[in-house]
Amino acid sequence: MTFDAEQFTVAVKESAREANEPARRLVTIEGDRVTFESETEAHRRARELSAEGESVVKVQRAAPQDPDDVDGYLVGWPQRRRQAPDGSPTEGLTFDTEANQYGALGEALVLTPEVNPPLLTHFARVDADLDTTDGESGADDAETTASAEDVRVELDTDPDPVTVGSGRRWEPDCRAVVRLGPDRPVLTEYVCEVKSGDGSFERSQREAMRAKARETTVLKIRVDLDELPDSYTAWVRKVAPDGSDGEREGETYRVNSTLGEFS
Repeated sequence: MTFDAEQFTVAVKESAREANEPARRLVTIEGDRVTFESETEAHRRARELSAEGESVVKVQRAAPQDPDDVDGYLVGWPQRRRQAPDGSPTEGLTFDTEANQYGALGEALVLTPEVNPPLLTHFARVDADLDTTDGESGADDAETTASAEDVRVELDTDPDPVTVGSGRRWEPDCRAVVRLGPDRPVLTEYVCEVKSGDGSFERSQREAMRAKARETTVLKIRVDLDELPDSYTAWVRKVAPDGSDGEREGETYRVNSTLGEFS
């Protein structure tokens, strides 16, 4: 008798199709939603696709509140080139930069600080035609320039998700409210999605974006991180009650586990 007999439906995400040729063939043959006899069978198939292709794919369970009518997702799973970091916590540990970290870096660059982040503030000035100082607008140049300088962009980095129908969902990275100064009326607002490098927009995201664009301005933002490093080094030291660095002279920490153990 088996307790793992329920069928398990998986949506094949674009990250898996882009990273893994066998996953693309699977979609061509069976579509972007594949039903397996069990969750165990879905994981087994993911391991086979990983072995057949150049990149690893894995099955992730869908969140309980996810409106998409699937049990899980087949996603690309970039592997670290360096499984064990170089160095020690006190001398500095050097890690490879991962794809999800690049994504977080891109969001941090665009969405920091939460009041007047540079990119969105400049975009709002141009979008509202507030940088025009050649007199074509008919307004006084000094007044127009002052309006541009007074632009205030306030971010909500945890906006409500956008759902279309029963299966298309988009969780925007931010909602940006534009005003001409603190406590002034809202001039406009943007709902934004930030991608780093060549990260792709999922089909469900694109459909939800188009639906939201009927109500307000939706921005797709792409960040080029080519000049950022491929690795980073960090130091860790304990602080003693007397305020000094807590490690004893000559004390080092031995790194005895690989990062892969924490995936």
